[in-house]
Amino acid sequence: MVIYQLDYVVEEVLQNQPSFEQKTLKDYTGANFTKEEAKYVWKRVIDHKWYVGERLRRDIGLRVAAVDFVENFYNASMFRVNDGGMGLFNRISHLMRGYFAPKNKTLSSL
Repeated sequence: MVIYQLDYVVEEVLQNQPSFEQKTLKDYTGANFTKEEAKYVWKRVIDHKWYVGERLRRDIGLRVAAVDFVENFYNASMFRVNDGGMGLFNRISHLMRGYFAPKNKTLSSL
């Protein structure tokens, strides 16, 4: 019977460990994310690294990409349960508009 209790404790400890994405984002940005949030943000950071690298024509590195994405593009309200009636498509299109719009201009002035 002790073996089963020990297995339960080990499984609980392993489930509560932060994921790779959580640890990496914490190291790079200092921000804490849930497992789902970290998985989403990490995929976006990888894409952001590529987009910015193509635009600057040089490699910017994961740390710079993570900090830039979290500070300038990440919207934590996407992971709130009550989205105020804003559907998933509207939330994503709102983020994409902000992502591709120049910093000094709005889309209405383009």
